[in-house]
Amino acid sequence: MMNVELKMINFIPSWRRGLGRLMIVIFMTLFIIPFSFATPSDNFQKANAFYAEGNYEEALKEYEAIISNDNLSTDIYFNLGNCYYKIDDIPNAILNYERALKLKPDNEDALFNLKMANKRTIDKIDRLPELFIGNTWRTLVTSKTTENWAYYATGLIFLSLLFFVSYLLMQQVIIKKTGFYAGLLFFGLSMFTFLMASQHNSISQQSSEAIIFAPTTTIQSEPNENAEKLFTLHEGTKVTLLETNNDWSKIKLPNGNVGWIKSEVIESI
Repeated sequence: MMNVELKMINFIPSWRRGLGRLMIVIFMTLFIIPFSFATPSDNFQKANAFYAEGNYEEALKEYEAIISNDNLSTDIYFNLGNCYYKIDDIPNAILNYERALKLKPDNEDALFNLKMANKRTIDKIDRLPELFIGNTWRTLVTSKTTENWAYYATGLIFLSLLFFVSYLLMQQVIIKKTGFYAGLLFFGLSMFTFLMASQHNSISQQSSEAIIFAPTTTIQSEPNENAEKLFTLHEGTKVTLLETNNDWSKIKLPNGNVGWIKSEVIESI
């Protein structure tokens, strides 16, 4: 972990110097991003070594061991997805690429590999057409995680406060005006990013998704074996979970089709 240490600043009677130093501290606190560069565990080193050797089965065991200890990251899921792809386990490859993207929606490598894996699935389901504005809005909201949006919003609100403080304390007219209007601008941006965080959180709670693992499965009209058979799906297909009823789950496809599937043949993302 890269530790960022900020030294204590001694009080200086001059409020102007104090304000200047306060600005520096806040700026550093906001914009030095706490990346997680922890020393790789033995499991991670072993997994990477096995993967490089082409020993994907052993690499899988090591990556799974890391995840079992709640050491989750987009890179771990991405590597795990690659291992499954190499051994032609497409459902598990898709599942782990999706999990990688859930942690980091803009992971371009995971997006590309997911497209490659989806090309190897049987079901090709067209998505219902959406209004351009609605689709653009959803794409923007889901381009970052809820935590990312909240982080940006917090940074922007602090910047707005910083400029408002300069407006209140500075004497020069030009600086006061700049502080006031910049404060308004960053406050508006912070409200927008807070909205993004709220919208993303709402979408995440309303939309639970899963991957089908059975080679072939029949979707029923009701949650029982004797119900009408609606259509057939195959492994690797992603579905949206609507509700559960005992051993059954109600699912929805991108084309709007709805039905019931055995819960045992799907795995939640």
